[in-house]
Amino acid sequence: MLLSCTQAPVAHSAVDVVAIAGIVGTLVGTVVGAVVGAVVTWKVQQREFAHEDRIRFHDRRLTVYAEFTDACGKVAAALLAGAPFLQDQARVIVSFETLRLVATAPVSQAATQVHAIVFQLAQGQNPQALMPQFNITMAQLGIAMRRELGVQ
Repeated sequence: MLLSCTQAPVAHSAVDVVAIAGIVGTLVGTVVGAVVGAVVTWKVQQREFAHEDRIRFHDRRLTVYAEFTDACGKVAAALLAGAPFLQDQARVIVSFETLRLVATAPVSQAATQVHAIVFQLAQGQNPQALMPQFNITMAQLGIAMRRELGVQ
């Protein structure tokens, strides 16, 4: 058999290195792609969970703050009217303790001032004389709450 001048002899081996390299490359690419995809998905989920947690905590603060201010206002109004106030006083106590758990220091300090005035009112001191101080501390509390929540 004659070989032409343009054709080089080809060595035949039992192992096709190019095919093996192609298979290995495909497998490595698939595994690396899956790992990268899993990491990216995990990071996205962590961000979403953190965002949802912030929203839930913000909503919880709003609920607690609304409960505390509502209960304090109802105690003061009931005392001025000479009406029963113990149920609302219980709400003040529970919501105040919850507020102290979720609030920042400025809100907690302002709420403590309000709580002290409500406590004085509930002890039977002259409600008319304490109302100006009650209104001032409630206004200060509202300002601190709005500042904390980013409303102001």
